[in-house]
Amino acid sequence: MSVRTFILIFFFLGLNCSETIIAQETRSKEVQKLLYKIEDGLATGSVDKFSGYFGNRNYLSLSNGSNGYFSANQSYYVIKDYLSIYQPITFKFTNIVSDSNTPFAAGSLRYNNNGVRGNATVFVTLQLIDNQWYISQITIN
Repeated sequence: MSVRTFILIFFFLGLNCSETIIAQETRSKEVQKLLYKIEDGLATGSVDKFSGYFGNRNYLSLSNGSNGYFSANQSYYVIKDYLSIYQPITFKFTNIVSDSNTPFAAGSLRYNNNGVRGNATVFVTLQLIDNQWYISQITIN
């Protein structure tokens, strides 16, 4: 292999690595943006802020006993009903992993249920489908 061939191969491999890094950074930013929408929606009890990101088949497991796979429309109403009973006081993601093939976040929800305050841990997992991030799972314990 000539020096020129080696330099060309190295140059193209270097470009490919740079493009990959840029693509990963872009995906990570998209994930973080979506997670902040989810965080804001859960903090304010506004499912509308993130319901457009429910996939066709979402797994929900909630402390009120609702669990299983739901369509996007069903997921909206199940989460909305949950948040109407367990009214959010505060919610904040405390752990976010956005640079993974299956990004996820975990956080703490403080809520009011008929005058009784409580805490719950929230887990959210995302999935990339056709170059779009969707919520694949929400667990609230």
